[in-house]
Amino acid sequence: MKAAAAAILAFAVGAGPACRSTADIVIRVDLPGVSPFAAGSFDEVVVTDFREDLPLPDFRAGRELREYLAAEIERAFRGTVTRLDAPDQALSAGRPRVLVLVGSIRMTTAVRKALDTKSVPWDGPFKPPGRGLVEVCHWTMTVDLSVLSAADATMVYRRRFEEERDYIDLEKPAEFAFSELSARVRDRLLPVLLGSPTLETRTLLVR
Repeated sequence: MKAAAAAILAFAVGAGPACRSTADIVIRVDLPGVSPFAAGSFDEVVVTDFREDLPLPDFRAGRELREYLAAEIERAFRGTVTRLDAPDQALSAGRPRVLVLVGSIRMTTAVRKALDTKSVPWDGPFKPPGRGLVEVCHWTMTVDLSVLSAADATMVYRRRFEEERDYIDLEKPAEFAFSELSARVRDRLLPVLLGSPTLETRTLLVR
């Protein structure tokens, strides 16, 4: 009896891998950021007001972005972080080992049509009915950012960030959209500026 049970158990263990689902495993891992700036090559970061290409009423997006990025850099950078209204204040002194962040920001909004996939019945496998279209508030943030060397005003890095988000609430305020979209800019900027680690998704193949 014991021998038969042992044989059955051995068969189950051996057959287990063949019977298991072969779904891949998705994991999230911290990876080191890749920065064009050598570690320890600067002691101070100056963040200036961002020029507003399309000013919004009652919301200073350029000043808000300066304050937000400066606060986030302070959390990850051991050196000094300085806030200034204009880049000329930082570049006129010719200071070495100082980086200056300058640039512009544009935030736009528009009402668009989008497919409401949550509550729409399907007439067929690939054809949603026209009544599934709903209006959404579409916000877009475009940030043109440059990093300058305060020693000689040389541009050492430049990048355009374009982020967008749809909201069901057609009256979604600029402050709310700014909070979400600026966080995406931060997530892309800090690994480059400071070499901060990034949280990446990786898939483990299960055989």
